[in-house]
Amino acid sequence: MEKPTLAENRETLRSQIETYRSLPEYILDAVGAALSRTKLPRNASTQEEEGFPTYWLNGIALALLTFLIGWGISILLGEQLTDEEIRFMLWASAMGALALIANKANMRAFLNTFRGPLLERMERNSDLTDLSNWLVRNFKMRFPLIFGFLLGPTLAVLLYNGWRVSHQNPAFHIGSFITLVISSLEAMWVGYYLYPFYLMFPPQLHRYHFDLYTPDPSSSEVVGRLSRLLSFILYVTMGYIIQLMIGLGAFDVLSVQTLLPGFLISLLVVSPMVIMYAAGQYHLSDVIVRAKWKMLNEVQEKIEKLSSGKEIPDKDDLDRLSKLMDYHDRIKSTPNSALNFRASLNFLNSLLLPILAFILANLDKVMDVIRNVTNKP
Repeated sequence: MEKPTLAENRETLRSQIETYRSLPEYILDAVGAALSRTKLPRNASTQEEEGFPTYWLNGIALALLTFLIGWGISILLGEQLTDEEIRFMLWASAMGALALIANKANMRAFLNTFRGPLLERMERNSDLTDLSNWLVRNFKMRFPLIFGFLLGPTLAVLLYNGWRVSHQNPAFHIGSFITLVISSLEAMWVGYYLYPFYLMFPPQLHRYHFDLYTPDPSSSEVVGRLSRLLSFILYVTMGYIIQLMIGLGAFDVLSVQTLLPGFLISLLVVSPMVIMYAAGQYHLSDVIVRAKWKMLNEVQEKIEKLSSGKEIPDKDDLDRLSKLMDYHDRIKSTPNSALNFRASLNFLNSLLLPILAFILANLDKVMDVIRNVTNKP
C-alpha cells in the first residue's frame, strides 16, 4: 500500500483537529446543547455559524445555575445568608464561568491557528504525526478532571476563609461553600490547560520544520501567526486576571488580615503568564534562528566554492562574491525574534495592569499595609 502523501496527512490532521474540545469547552457547550435541545456540533470552531448558542450565553446560564445550586442548598438548610455573602456568591459564580469562557477563546485560537495556514506550512510527515499524537494525549479528560477535583476544593477553602476573616468570621454556610467549590473546580480545570498548551507546547516548536521566508524568517506568516497567538492568549488571560484581582479586593478576600493567602493566590495567577509568554517567544526565536542559519550555510557554501576555485578570481566571480557576501550580511542582520520594542512595551504594560487594577480597587487596604510595615519598630 502507498503511504499517504503530505497533503493527505494534512487533511487527516485537519479533520481530527475539528473534533477536539477541552474539558471546559465540553461544559460550556453542554449548557448550550441543553438550552437549544440539540447535540454537540462536531466542529466547535464553526458551531455558532450553525445556530448554536454563543459561549457567552452559555457562560451566563452556567453562572446562574452555579449560584442557584448554592443558594438553593442554603435555603433548604435554613442558612441565613447576608446580602454581602450573596453578592460574593454571585461574583464567584461569574468568575468560574468567565474562566471557562477565557479557556474557550484561547483553545479556539490555538486550534484554529494550527488547523489553518500553519498546517499548510509544515514540511514533514513526521511533524504532522508528532503534532497529532501530542494533541491526542493532551485532549484526554482524565487528567484535568483529577487536577480540578484535587485543587478546586483547596482553592475554595482559601477563598471562603479569606472572605470570612475579613468579615468578622461569620457562620460557615454550606450553600456558599458549594458555590465556591463549583466555581473553583471550573477555574482549576481551566488552569490545568495552561501547563500542556501554553507552557509545554512552545518548546516543541523548534522541533517542527516550517516553510519560512528565508531572506527574513522573522517576517514569515508562520512567525507572525504564532506571535499573534501568544499575544492573544496573554491578553485574554490577563483580562481575566484583572477581573479576578479587582473582585478579590472588592470583596475583601485579599486584605491586611490575609496577606499570605493573597500573595499565594496572586503568585498562582500571574507567574504562569510570565513564564508562558517568555517561553513562547524564546522557542519562537529558535525557529527563526534555525531558518536563518540554514540559509546562511547555503550562502556560505556558495561563497567558499567561488573563492576556492581560483587563486585570483576574475571580475565576474568577484562581482558574484560581493553580491553573495552582501546577501549573507543582510540575512544575518535580520531579527532573531518576533519581538520588537513596541511588543516588549505592550507585554510589560500587560503585566502591570493586574497590579494597578488591584491597587486602585484596594487603595485603602494597600495604604494600611504600608502603614503597618513602616510603623513596626
